[in-house]
Amino acid sequence: MDPLADVDAAGALQGKLAALLVVGLIFGGIIFILRSRPLRARVWICIFVSTLVTTQLLMKKLGSPPYSFKFAGYVTALHFFSVWMVCVAYWSLHGDLSKLRPQSVGSTRRYVFFVLPIALSLPLSVVFNNQALTFIGAGINGIIGTLAPITTALLSHTLGRRIPPKGWVGVAIAGVGAFFIGLVEWNDSKANGSIIMGFMLSGVSVLLRSSKVVLQDQLLAPAAYAEDGKNSAEPSPSSLSFMHVWALQAPPCVIVALSYASCWEDAGKAWNSLSSEIVWLILATCVSATALNLLGMYAIKELGASSMQIIGKLNTIILCSFSVAFLGETLPPQVLVGAFIIICGIAYFENAQHHDRLARDSLPMVKPQTTPSGPCPPLSLGMVRTRD
Repeated sequence: MDPLADVDAAGALQGKLAALLVVGLIFGGIIFILRSRPLRARVWICIFVSTLVTTQLLMKKLGSPPYSFKFAGYVTALHFFSVWMVCVAYWSLHGDLSKLRPQSVGSTRRYVFFVLPIALSLPLSVVFNNQALTFIGAGINGIIGTLAPITTALLSHTLGRRIPPKGWVGVAIAGVGAFFIGLVEWNDSKANGSIIMGFMLSGVSVLLRSSKVVLQDQLLAPAAYAEDGKNSAEPSPSSLSFMHVWALQAPPCVIVALSYASCWEDAGKAWNSLSSEIVWLILATCVSATALNLLGMYAIKELGASSMQIIGKLNTIILCSFSVAFLGETLPPQVLVGAFIIICGIAYFENAQHHDRLARDSLPMVKPQTTPSGPCPPLSLGMVRTRD
């Protein structure tokens, strides 16, 4: 037996165990931080983060040798089609196929101003992000991507969703941690091609991603965007379930993705490149991407747009850890520091949100009074109460 080989094997085993320990600590941190949420929600959010990683790994494998299937547009269209079929099956089982019709959103205006922009921004954000990688390195693109939680928080706040002042501190802390990890990616990759074009494409991708998440959040939780004390007489739009939103947005997403693929990719060449191994790998990406899309919408429903974007940034650390455990790569210490900072930001943000919810729930509820002639309108906070 070669003692050096034994030492190398022991070191590799320790590296794998350390990487898996990091992954376990991250998931444990998510479950602990979100302890005020139902257990089912915490488990589904952990699975959501996992599908972020598996989808990226499968897509990377599909586009790398020996498969080298570089037709991401058509694969993306298949992903959206898979989500659509799952929604059709879901609402068929529930006996409510009316949820598949655009009219079910409530009004034509709501469909035009919310569902269609989501359908445009969702595929295009993926397309622009992939195109940016052809002009700049993954590291630079990753650093620009760290702005997503900040732009999402700013956009949702501008449109009316209240973020407590301490919550902004959590967003900033998480942004610092994500930027720290982006710097590691910067050092591990090199830029190429037109830098300015790459920056523009990556920046547009971030803005589209934030817009998509906020629009989805407005459909899932419209009451959260109602300004306090304003337009109280107007009825708030009804909230939609995440399966309902996907049932509405999946068909136009398929159309947009296919339109892009038909313009930039050769369908005949893609068909001729298929093999049984590639077909099975594409099916695996469809399963992972379908779970990712559905659980991502669930995370928005449960946590809100800003928290969902912040938690989504943890996939970088888990991806690095899996690369160490199974691909023989190394885990830079800076990544662990960045992960710790992000988790601290998530904890601070979630704590601020939790205390804000408790403060709102503790506000006194004034019951309406009645008179011999009928009910009176409820007292406002500025009115003086009298004894019975």
